[in-house]
Amino acid sequence: MTDTFLDNSGRFCVFRTGQDWYGISALAVRSVVPRPLITPMPHSDPSLIGICHLQNEFIPAVSLQAVTNIQYETTADSQQQMIILLSHKGPWGLLIDEAATLAELEVSISTLTDQNDPWSRVLMGSASWQNNVLQVLDPVAICQYTTRLLDMFWQTGQRNEPQLSCS
Repeated sequence: MTDTFLDNSGRFCVFRTGQDWYGISALAVRSVVPRPLITPMPHSDPSLIGICHLQNEFIPAVSLQAVTNIQYETTADSQQQMIILLSHKGPWGLLIDEAATLAELEVSISTLTDQNDPWSRVLMGSASWQNNVLQVLDPVAICQYTTRLLDMFWQTGQRNEPQLSCS
């Protein structure tokens, strides 16, 4: 993991999906864009919505709702946004409902990691912003978590499909 992304104070991109609020290090965010046209990937895990062409690059588009496995009403597709995150192998997109702001947050680092729950490693900690409690995501861990989901899906389907790569 990169320490630059894991500083517990500093600027974070604050965003919402469903009724849940999240934060992620601003250093991991390349941009926030309106939802681009996304081409679905056949025979793929639901977390991978598809691939989009943005700024002369093909970018995998991931659904935070599918990754978290939480069912809730989302904003209409035409109103959604995508956070373009940086990884060691290139950019990837996280589909969200609303990017609210860049904010200075004081993050309470979580020391509870459940080895049986890989999602707990994605949650770096929590913070508050405008009377909302945010779950602060570790940008490296969420990319790795999503990659593992896709790898497991493609292995069980015995398919040789393209992969999202974070390291």
